[in-house]
Amino acid sequence: MVLISLKENMVSSFTAVDYVLFAALLLLSSSIGIYQACRGGSSSTTEALQAGKSLNFVPVALSILASFFSASTLLGTPAEIYLRGSIYWISIVGAVLPPFLGAFVFGPFFHKLNILTVFEYLESRYNGTLIRRIAALLFCLRAVIGAGIVLYGPATALSAVTPLPTWAAIVATGAVATFYTTIGGMKAVVWTDVFQMLLMFCGMLAVIIKGSISVGGMNEVWKIADRGGRLKLNNLWSFDPTIRHTFWSLTIGIFFVWLPPYSVDQQMVQRFTSTKTLNQARLALLFNAPGMAIIISLCCLTGLVMYARYENCDPLSSGKISNSNQLLPYFVMDVLSDAKGLPGLFVACILSGALSSISSMLNSLAAVLWKDILSAFVKIEDDKTATKLTKFLVVVFGAFSIGAAFAVGRLQGTVLQMSLTLNGSLGSPLVGMFLLAVFVPWSGQIGSLIGSIVGLGISMWLSLGAFVTKPNVLDNLPVSTSGCIVSNISTVAPVVSTVPNEVISGIKKFYSLSYLWNTSIGIVLTVFIGMVLSAIFRENHRIRPNMMLSYLDTFWPCVPKKLRDRCRSRRITSMKMQEDDKKAEEKRDKDEETSKNSSQ
Repeated sequence: MVLISLKENMVSSFTAVDYVLFAALLLLSSSIGIYQACRGGSSSTTEALQAGKSLNFVPVALSILASFFSASTLLGTPAEIYLRGSIYWISIVGAVLPPFLGAFVFGPFFHKLNILTVFEYLESRYNGTLIRRIAALLFCLRAVIGAGIVLYGPATALSAVTPLPTWAAIVATGAVATFYTTIGGMKAVVWTDVFQMLLMFCGMLAVIIKGSISVGGMNEVWKIADRGGRLKLNNLWSFDPTIRHTFWSLTIGIFFVWLPPYSVDQQMVQRFTSTKTLNQARLALLFNAPGMAIIISLCCLTGLVMYARYENCDPLSSGKISNSNQLLPYFVMDVLSDAKGLPGLFVACILSGALSSISSMLNSLAAVLWKDILSAFVKIEDDKTATKLTKFLVVVFGAFSIGAAFAVGRLQGTVLQMSLTLNGSLGSPLVGMFLLAVFVPWSGQIGSLIGSIVGLGISMWLSLGAFVTKPNVLDNLPVSTSGCIVSNISTVAPVVSTVPNEVISGIKKFYSLSYLWNTSIGIVLTVFIGMVLSAIFRENHRIRPNMMLSYLDTFWPCVPKKLRDRCRSRRITSMKMQEDDKKAEEKRDKDEETSKNSSQ
């Protein structure tokens, strides 16, 4: 049995070289923002929010990938594999599908509308501002909470390996991201994302290579993982929704989790419309499919390497770390401390994941609040003044995000679970709204709003209930401390830790649902209730043909003719009204021209 020496002070391993690398990342990220500002990267609202629509697909692809794969993924996924085994690896199947939908369905649809925010579409589709304002506010709430989760993740990592306290790490990370986003605009966000994405790849590869060498190579990693049950796919085909991970939750559930960011998320649409052409935008999303598979695989491999290292000396059970989000930082300082610079590279890697996500959220938040809410009440004709206002909004949301990070720190669970649960629950009604608008011709504003409120309420109730009650769903695999030593003489008392049994009943049964189902529940409820109520209220509003996907009619032959005619009647009427308007406008132009000729 291999004995692992538990280091009493992991901070002492962070050398001057590591601090230099860490500081260099912050300086370089800020420098990119300053450089783009000098080049006029935020001289106008179009430049600041859409990069002047001048970007190629490669930087946009890496920027989208970096934005959606934050420090929550880099820290949470390895911890998930370490604690519960490699079954999460199957999530690749469900995760790679949404980018294809974004590339061929939603992205081109919004690109042709030539809009800055996705919520402009809702107003045009339903001919009402109420749904646009509510959807925009919901997005702002989701993005601020998401930014808080993203900030909290690397803060715990930094506090585990440096003397920097968690609160100071949160403030420093949020301040840097706010700074370069404010002065450099979208171009600064995209190009820092590119740099940070490459740094994330290098950091994860360094951890995997050095960590596997420390336990005897990858063959030994697989053997130890198999011996510890980390390669077993327990309950894979179970239909029990309370089991944390099954094939169904990791494919269908994960598909719905990743559907919001790759379909109607403001960050995606803003980048999609910042490219030179539609084909460039489509390529950017298509490149995200293999990129997602690579990142998830690297994170899963890291988790297996961590378990191979601590098979007989679990840092959590031995009290060396306080929560599972510190597993990876502890592992890095344990294994890489003899290689000067590598711990600093890892911390820079984690910080890069946070900076890329935060900067993207701040830029999108400023765009949404200005365009969808404030512009209706604050009339600003001068583009320079509007640009200054959006920069001020970035600073405000940066402060809100820092505050949200402190609130997130009170929740329990891995940052991966917090990110997927809360972001998914808040994003599900937004996706439902857009699915109703795009695919359901008879959907109305009232039905969509009520459906989204119910979908949001149910999904958030399940999410917050699970965090508050913490139902024990018996999903952690056994760990051991039989190989731990504190010094060359003493050893830690051998412990094999397993999850105690608990009978779940009553309301806790609902809270014990797998966190991966919350998003799908919210989306399905929003769409179903919206469809039913819209059919009941039968709101009268015009629908321009370009407000719905053009190939929608190909699906209707599958529906009985009587129902099909009833459902399509309003759209047919709307299209006829549109044609009548066009004819009336042509007639008016002709009459004006005739009158002008007569006067001459």
